Amino acid sequence: MSARRRQAVRPIALGLSGLADWSVAKDAENTSTHAASVGARVSAAANAASSELAARLGPCAEWDAVKDEAAHLARERGQDDTLQARHGRRHAAISLFVRDAELDLRLGASPFAATDLFQTEDGETERRLRPALARAIARAGGDVEDAERRLFGRRTLMGTPGINHSALRDLGFTDVELEAVELALGQTDQLAAAFAPPVLDAGFVGDVLGLSVMDGADLLPRLGFDPSAIEAARAAAFGHADLSDWTAAPEALRPLLASDPAAFEAELRRAIEPFSDTPDATPDLIDWRAGPLQAARALGQAARDGRRAVVLRRAAAPADFHLELPEPDAPAQRRAEPEARTVERVVEKVVERDRTRRKLPDRRKGYIQKAAVGGHKVYIHTGEYEDGELGEIFIDMHKEGAAFRSLMNNFAIAISIGLQYGVPLDEFVDAFVFTRFEPAGRVTGNDSIRSATSILDYIFRELGVSYLERQELANAEPEGNPDGLGATATNDAEPVPAARFISKGFARGAAPDNLVVVPFGRKVETPRDAAPTEAVACPACGDFSLQNRGGGWICDTCGAAPQMQG
Repeated sequence: MSARRRQAVRPIALGLSGLADWSVAKDAENTSTHAASVGARVSAAANAASSELAARLGPCAEWDAVKDEAAHLARERGQDDTLQARHGRRHAAISLFVRDAELDLRLGASPFAATDLFQTEDGETERRLRPALARAIARAGGDVEDAERRLFGRRTLMGTPGINHSALRDLGFTDVELEAVELALGQTDQLAAAFAPPVLDAGFVGDVLGLSVMDGADLLPRLGFDPSAIEAARAAAFGHADLSDWTAAPEALRPLLASDPAAFEAELRRAIEPFSDTPDATPDLIDWRAGPLQAARALGQAARDGRRAVVLRRAAAPADFHLELPEPDAPAQRRAEPEARTVERVVEKVVERDRTRRKLPDRRKGYIQKAAVGGHKVYIHTGEYEDGELGEIFIDMHKEGAAFRSLMNNFAIAISIGLQYGVPLDEFVDAFVFTRFEPAGRVTGNDSIRSATSILDYIFRELGVSYLERQELANAEPEGNPDGLGATATNDAEPVPAARFISKGFARGAAPDNLVVVPFGRKVETPRDAAPTEAVACPACGDFSLQNRGGGWICDTCGAAPQMQG
């Protein structure tokens, strides 16, 4: 026999695509009978065509073997083997089962289910009630539209069980919120998303419902709805997975709607399998946790059902499954004891500062400093706490534009709020000194500052000198040794009345009139490289604080300058 003839003897594979849809649309009560009838007709037609082709091509040794095999198969199935016995079949086997994923995609074939996916003219993928099932429902006298509402939901909460407009109005929902929820139901497939911001305003949730808006939190359980009510409303709005519990289903279709789609298709394949030379090789899914014992039981059950071949496939594990493997215990290794050595550790202590605002007293003290920077008058008004710490400042400038004066006033308010919330004055001083912009230049009216590079530079130099004792920010060069009051100190300086420093109106008579301030009563720091001197008692006050400076003796306590020998 030639190579061409040998290649011609090959199996025929015929796939019956859409058999489930056809049998359901034709007669939903006798699907297996119709499937077997179709399988028998297709198999008979294929056998007849193969036998006719074998008769036309003439006898052949290989064909005789094929003929004997075909006759044997025909006798096993109880079919008429006259044609096969006379001529045999051209092909070795005829199969009614074909698994071609690409062909199924082109034909639009999909596993039998109540929901079917289809492509619209715009290229969008939508869901619909399976057309074959819709024809079966209409033939049985059922309501197709009611089946579609049951399957895909009504996309509204009007009249739904569990959660509806009446229940929501009792909680405080108005027409505005209900309209927003209804609009969201048509754009989402989750009930919780229709009751979450931005569908519901955060102010409505907090003020009317009395709840806090939390990211990802479901609002419905916090409103008092139990899980059964939420599930009933969800099913009514977005539909059910299938029609197994459809109460209005026709009586004739109830067994079909309640059956498993995979089991239904398997039953149809078993109905046409006797007419196929090759068995059905569609895999049967078993539980993903099944072991050898469960697989053996499945094979035994298939043998009792009379199946010629069985393919078992384990189902995929759930997406949230995690296999926990115990970590092996590492063998303990004995190590040599390290030598003890002293390690210096730096221990840090975290101190959390109070974030509350420290209010100033209603009646507060402070001072007002008038000066001019580059010819522009500047008034600084300070407010202090009871312990003397700076708490607020006011800045006023004359003969300036309204915008600039308003900007300076609001800048002073910002600095004051920062001081009251605990921002150290050092931070403001370091941030704003040496800033450079106009007006700038010579400073008049201040006994510690003679020049500034800007208004802010002058303001924070003044605050640093007055409240932080940062004398390095003062750039005045007065003649002699100033006492801080605008006067030059002398060896025989007289005490200054306290009225120059204490406000009489603020004290309200609490300060005595004879209170004085001794300028030289302050402690003077001794340079580090100065030679130690022997303490000498002051003849005026008796304190051992008499120091020799510039060839003369001065008492650091009372300021006296007695004439002493040696």
